[in-house]
Amino acid sequence: MEPKINRVLMSLGLLAGLLIGAGNNGGGAVLAIAAATTVWLLRSEAARNNRR
Repeated sequence: MEPKINRVLMSLGLLAGLLIGAGNNGGGAVLAIAAATTVWLLRSEAARNNRR
């Protein structure tokens, strides 16, 4: 599970940084929020699977 979370954070973080660097602050913020939401969902799914 951890490698998947790391890949998601790195890829979406890179895209968000590129958007912010290109002057599109709104797009960078949306991608940063999407990355946080994706990681939260992946971790909650892993926790749910561990309880079973």
